Amino acid sequence: MRSIFGLGTLGATEVVVQAKDATAFFWCNIKNGQVGFPTGFSVPREKPGSIMKLVAAAAMLEEGLVNPNHQLECTGTYRIGREEVHCQKAHGKIDMIHAIGLSCNIYFAQASRHLSCRTLLAQASALGLASGCAGRPAGVFPAEANLPDSSLHYVLGLAEDLKPCSLALLRLAALISVGHGGTLPVLHSAEDVELKEGEAPYKNHLSRSTNEILQKGMRLCAREGTARKLDEADSLKLAVKTGTTPHGNKFQSFLIGYFPIDDPRHAICLFSPSGTSQDAAVPKAREFLTATTWP
Repeated sequence: MRSIFGLGTLGATEVVVQAKDATAFFWCNIKNGQVGFPTGFSVPREKPGSIMKLVAAAAMLEEGLVNPNHQLECTGTYRIGREEVHCQKAHGKIDMIHAIGLSCNIYFAQASRHLSCRTLLAQASALGLASGCAGRPAGVFPAEANLPDSSLHYVLGLAEDLKPCSLALLRLAALISVGHGGTLPVLHSAEDVELKEGEAPYKNHLSRSTNEILQKGMRLCAREGTARKLDEADSLKLAVKTGTTPHGNKFQSFLIGYFPIDDPRHAICLFSPSGTSQDAAVPKAREFLTATTWP
């Protein structure tokens, strides 16, 4: 593995062949936008799974479609139309912050019933998921003319036509970290000087209350939720979100996050081609996070 703080020496347009089905880990310096590629330059474009709950929460809150303090009942199974939505366990009555942290599918299935695909995807685009990042091209993003009636598969990050660039997911975590009205520098590798000058920084357009709910949900995820084993001693003060999706007969998973919560300096993104977030993404991310001392 390359040094975890290696920034790379290849131009943004160069293609690097990476072993198929390899774990990908990226990090960025939130203060200056520099991106590290310790596992290589291949950038997966895959379904984000429950990471999309951050986008769905933002869309619902900004549109006034949900009261984040209102609790919805999770019994473990919920039917919506012809589909059944499941959680690994019944969460009981749960509010939005806990639904983000515990990744409650049933809360989001219920809360998003009046969230249109267009509204959700407009928020996803505003948060950078329709765009490339650090010189790498955008992933797959839905065409407006072909949108289904229900936003459910987009809310849960399971739609086949929504596969953002992994670096855009890294940027999403960093953007949430800078807070309401904050500006995120252009993400770039050390050698992408022209790219840095040619792209515009991202500004966090979310309301203060919306962004704080996302941050609190991510913090809860790291302490009590799906990523609670990532840093059990809480030495890094992480805020994270995980996502798992079916992939053939197995699963694949993402983890994004930032730290430390009081003055965020780093954002991370890990993609595991095999295994759920708790079985694969979390322990693999822990290996990278504990492999060095973070400045």
